[in-house]
Amino acid sequence: MKRMQKAKYFLSGILCTLMLLALTEPALGALVGKTIQVYTGVNVYVDDVKIEPQDEHGNPVEVFSYNGTTYLPVRALSKAFGKPIQWEGKTLSVYVGKHSSDKPAVWLENLDYFDSDGYKHLEKTKREMKDNLGNTYEHSLYSYNDSYTVYKLNGQYSAISGIFFKTYNYRSDDRTASLKIYGDNDLLYSASVTAGVDPVEFYVDLTGVLELKICCDGSWESYGDSKAGIGNCGLWA
Repeated sequence: MKRMQKAKYFLSGILCTLMLLALTEPALGALVGKTIQVYTGVNVYVDDVKIEPQDEHGNPVEVFSYNGTTYLPVRALSKAFGKPIQWEGKTLSVYVGKHSSDKPAVWLENLDYFDSDGYKHLEKTKREMKDNLGNTYEHSLYSYNDSYTVYKLNGQYSAISGIFFKTYNYRSDDRTASLKIYGDNDLLYSASVTAGVDPVEFYVDLTGVLELKICCDGSWESYGDSKAGIGNCGLWA
């Protein structure tokens, strides 16, 4: 077993807020500086897969133990569990997962695409879409069979999230629609839906990604009628 080593760090205030976050919010007036002695060299596994904690810029972040408690980077854990994370400086709060006042930096429907498979690309729907459970989505996208859409991100966004579903009118259709998300030509996420499959919520880390490509494979439409869609799809700063 790897032996942990002692190290001294200067940590500002609440350990789990600053070390864990790796966020760059400057509102620290209510926090107090403190020099402490910690133990480093802690390994973290999620479902037996080792994770390498990183900050928002992809730099390694140390996991450490202090007074019998192990402190982990919140950003790394949120990525491992597929949950968005937000730092609110005015209240010194960290939000993991859904937040009532939370909105993405931009809805994907409002972002111009860079390239596509001709006329076949993701498009904003003219009305709310309904999934196979009856849920409706104000922000929704549809596409054509076996199409792709490319967006230039230039490293401006940390993640993409949304809900992939079979539409209500085609809930009994047993043909499969697949969604694949690529970042700089690397496959980051894939999912499929067909009859009897619940809507799939996704959150994909895009830290440092310059070019986003979304592929819509399989049976997405029939004579212009949507058989699958993506709801509430947004990009996070």
